[in-house]
Amino acid sequence: MHRPTLLATLFLLPLAACGDKAPPPAPQASATPATPRALAAAPQPDADTGATPRPGEPKTFRDWVVGCDNGLACRAVALAPRDATNPVLMLVLDRAAGPGAAPVLRFTGPDLAGPLAVSIDGTQLATGGKGAENAVVFDGEDAAHIAAKLGTGRRLSVSGRDGKPIGTVSLDGAGAALRWIDAQQARAGTTGALVAIGEKPDTAPAPALPVIRAIPVRGEAALLDPARVAAMKHVAGCDTGRDLGQPQAKPLDGRTLVLLPCASGAYNRMLAVFTVRDGKFEPAKFDAPSGISAADAPVQNVVDGGFENGVLTSFARGRGLGDCGIRQEFVWDGTRFRLAAQEEMRECRGSKTYLPTWRARVVR
Repeated sequence: MHRPTLLATLFLLPLAACGDKAPPPAPQASATPATPRALAAAPQPDADTGATPRPGEPKTFRDWVVGCDNGLACRAVALAPRDATNPVLMLVLDRAAGPGAAPVLRFTGPDLAGPLAVSIDGTQLATGGKGAENAVVFDGEDAAHIAAKLGTGRRLSVSGRDGKPIGTVSLDGAGAALRWIDAQQARAGTTGALVAIGEKPDTAPAPALPVIRAIPVRGEAALLDPARVAAMKHVAGCDTGRDLGQPQAKPLDGRTLVLLPCASGAYNRMLAVFTVRDGKFEPAKFDAPSGISAADAPVQNVVDGGFENGVLTSFARGRGLGDCGIRQEFVWDGTRFRLAAQEEMRECRGSKTYLPTWRARVVR
């Protein structure tokens, strides 16, 4: 599976490989018998679809980045100037797939509060917005009106309730980014397009999401004796020259999930992932590369991860500000961790709102 070039470059830290010393576990053959077509049961709405994760590829159009997940939920983000370390204003446009789905615009910034006045190239388009934490959201007719003008303007300006300017957003690349969304959602040439407007009706449905049947987490975690921890570190090729902290042990459906501190850099701590059952440990299996692991790594890792409410998380930062990287969520299906959600940001230009690239519907 393709891993982002940005992250592959930024994460080449002086870290242990966390898995270079052991061969990959042998794959298990399927024991599922063939079923005659005439006798095959109709698919159930909540049946596990067994889909292989194929995260979408984000695109960059000058000062805008855009991405869609497999359900064609799309997001466009206006990037901060390259020399801005703490941008005062960021703009995010979200649009779901399916007929009638409208764009939603979100302005974010330190202590940002509404109402706001939004203008493009000196022409005021909307005032108001709904307040959220350090954000102001425009939806409905106001959002549609602003979105329709993004592709034809040069600069968007925002002022506060007192008329004082708050910040500006470059629209260089906005038209291409929104046209790309139109194409992905099969809206190009329809009345529902953002930029590529036509006369055809907006009727393309949203794709169905893959289903993962997750196993409820129960039981108690096993105690980890020092000898077993040392053996896991050896298998994972961990950095043993310094104290990286204690492993996390969590119950996992008759097993114990172990998140083993294995290596660290300036702003990422890699945790090798193992499971323990009946006193024996093995590298946890995944259906997609996790953290900053290679797809064929014998031991997968998560970065600054944890396991709560049945969800294993990872957040690999491209730099300390957290304005680029990969966020992931995995759930356990009884044999392996399955990718339930992924967001990415490959451009380190101020946005802490990432682009959706994969999503599944989790059934418990």
